Amino acid sequence: MRADVDSIYSGTTRPRIETVANVSAPGSVRALERRAFDLINEERTRRGLRALEWSDDAAQVARSHSRNMAQYHFFSHKGLDGSMANDRAEQMGIFNWRAIGENIAFNRGYNEPADFAVQTWLESPAHKANMLNKDWNESGIGAAVAADGSYYFTQVFLLRK
Repeated sequence: MRADVDSIYSGTTRPRIETVANVSAPGSVRALERRAFDLINEERTRRGLRALEWSDDAAQVARSHSRNMAQYHFFSHKGLDGSMANDRAEQMGIFNWRAIGENIAFNRGYNEPADFAVQTWLESPAHKANMLNKDWNESGIGAAVAADGSYYFTQVFLLRK
């Protein structure tokens, strides 16, 4: 499967909505989130950029979206309720940012799903630019694993006021 940050659904195509049980195991998912975050910071520092600070606020927004995608088997920046990253942040009471950004990834069947997600982001010019943007100072990653073994990653970037 490919990881991508843009919706695999376009035009009038609608995502398949199918509820699944046991979306993720928290301990192993947290390790995936940190692995992806560390890989991104390694890439940033290798390129002379400052490392991003972990943001629990950004991670909360990211986890919510990844869990939603895993539970309902869709892949899009837009939630099923029509929300985008900024809407999800505001719904969670997070308002103290000037800019917010998001990358998403989906994969299945890889031994190192976090590594694969980050590598795929680096191969996408738009998402690589987002990851390496010098203006971002905070980020958080949320991952979820669907019952079918699919991994969903969301990275949220914040620039605070």
